[in-house]
Amino acid sequence: MAMIEDYRSALRAGQRAYRACVARGQSPYLAVLDDILNGVNIVAQEPLGLVDIPAESIVGTKTSGRHTAFAANFMPLLEEDTEFAIKWSNLCEAHLEEGIHTPIIAYEYLNKFYVQEGNKRVSVLKYYEAVTIPGTVTRLVPARNDTLENKIYYEFLDFYKLSKINNVQFSRLGGYAKLQTLVCKAASEVWSDDDRLNFSALYTMFSQQFYALGGSALGLTPGDALLVYLSVYRYSDACQSTPSQVRENLAKLWDEIKILTEPHAVELSLEPKPGSEPLLNKLNIFSKPSQLKVVFLHEYNAKNSAWVRGHEKGIEALKKEFPDRLVITNRENVSPEVDAEQIMEEVAHDNADVVFTTSIRMRPACLKVAAQHPKTRFLNCCLNAPHPLVRTYYPRTYEANYLLGMLAGILNLTDRVGYVAANPVYGVPAAVNAFARGLRTVRPNSHILLRWACLQEPGKPLDFSDCPDIELFYACSPFEPTGSAREYGLCRRMPDGSIQPVALPVWKWEVFYIGIIRSIFEGTWDSGSSGKAINYWWGFRSDAERLDYYETLPKGTQQLLDLLEKNLAANEFPIFPAGIFAQGHIPKAPTADTYTPKELMEMDWLGECVEGSLPRYDQLDVRTLGLLEINGLSSLKETTL
Repeated sequence: MAMIEDYRSALRAGQRAYRACVARGQSPYLAVLDDILNGVNIVAQEPLGLVDIPAESIVGTKTSGRHTAFAANFMPLLEEDTEFAIKWSNLCEAHLEEGIHTPIIAYEYLNKFYVQEGNKRVSVLKYYEAVTIPGTVTRLVPARNDTLENKIYYEFLDFYKLSKINNVQFSRLGGYAKLQTLVCKAASEVWSDDDRLNFSALYTMFSQQFYALGGSALGLTPGDALLVYLSVYRYSDACQSTPSQVRENLAKLWDEIKILTEPHAVELSLEPKPGSEPLLNKLNIFSKPSQLKVVFLHEYNAKNSAWVRGHEKGIEALKKEFPDRLVITNRENVSPEVDAEQIMEEVAHDNADVVFTTSIRMRPACLKVAAQHPKTRFLNCCLNAPHPLVRTYYPRTYEANYLLGMLAGILNLTDRVGYVAANPVYGVPAAVNAFARGLRTVRPNSHILLRWACLQEPGKPLDFSDCPDIELFYACSPFEPTGSAREYGLCRRMPDGSIQPVALPVWKWEVFYIGIIRSIFEGTWDSGSSGKAINYWWGFRSDAERLDYYETLPKGTQQLLDLLEKNLAANEFPIFPAGIFAQGHIPKAPTADTYTPKELMEMDWLGECVEGSLPRYDQLDVRTLGLLEINGLSSLKETTL
């Protein structure tokens, strides 16, 4: 009798699921794999043997027989006076007395499972909220195609070969490769049995907390949310956390996770906003601070690094702009991996109002500390980081590079110019291509020989001394020691082999610092952001960059460059018009009339006049891989497995 009560309860659950599906215009019954595969090209069948199948991934039946006996959630639909109900109830009794041990037989297609034998067993075990169900599984592999679902599935297949993990799913590309990195595994490292057990325990606990906080309403998978979580909290710490700790930490990151559901959740600030205050702030003087404690953290030091010296010029200008209103702390030689997190914790506990970190490699530490200290404003000097917890700021380097490319074309005596790019991160391909566009504006048949500072390639020196026809090149200035943050710009190799700068871009950090701090003093820091991630991406129009020339240029050349700089500041002509071509003469066109800022930041192709390519993942050293994980091009990160 008690088992019949369980059947009645399961029947009511099935009827609710039935009505919900009908209301949404969906089939209320189990999905049938044979129907799904109609017209699908299956290129392989792989026996996987006995597998612990995630219960939530069992979504249907192999054939149409009896599929209408179950609702889409596998709960029964037949009345309680049927033979089906009796057998279902008997299975309940057997499960409670000794457990259901006989594996089901199932097929896996696109990481979903369809039952050939054992539908009632699945129904009973799902009723009792089993996490996994043992089954003998055959995988059906479809041919590759261009659909998002298919691409994600092939990424899963690569991941499964290493991990044998089948319970984590993602809604976008690159998730499996990122997870492999976040659990501290090399790109091709195989997981051990202990690795699988530890991850499965964490993932089960994390999924429960994700759904408890309302994750089912977000349209995301627990795997999507886990990537955000592990980007802030170390995997080893997460594995040691209690469910309540995971829930508390996850709640702090909820705005971060919701960002994934909003395609326009990143707000690009392309120039400083006018200094107008919201009416409410004008009326309420208590909404504006009278003094701010501001902290700057640098990875290098001003003695050895032009990058740090540039920021310190900005800090000095900030002090002059707001005398007696700022308490500024300036810390150098902060290791992103060793002590950045601890130092940020200390300054946040010391009630710092604003923390600027000038190294992209400090962003992971920023995210973790910002989640714990929401009253402190954290900013990181990098590009295209969609995190509302940490705002980012960076100059539009491609604008200056366009003028440098044009200058190279004017001064060069051959049709080849060298270019050394630092790392394959957001914004770099746009800077390379802008240089190429400027070069070809005045020398249409020119080509760029591209090399990467992050690669050590024998026989390919970064001063292009192996190329007699290359005298001018874009590269790092020789004035700083190797390993520090050095200036990049247009350089000339002299007859004696020495390198002299021709023109270097100058990033006017004071424009960023003064503009951002002013927004806090005026009460406009939060106006219009509404939880969005904010990227300050300022250029010539904002006076956030300029070019310093180290050679005396002909008057006409200088006038031309100055005029073009003014035109760029006024947005009077596009650097990247429609109708340009990538390598291989592949046409590239913006989604609208001109490239959007997002398209420029995420550009991951090279112009057809560029000789060279983006680095391969397996060519990069540990430090560069770290940068790639933080802010690297998605096209590189999606092919790491």
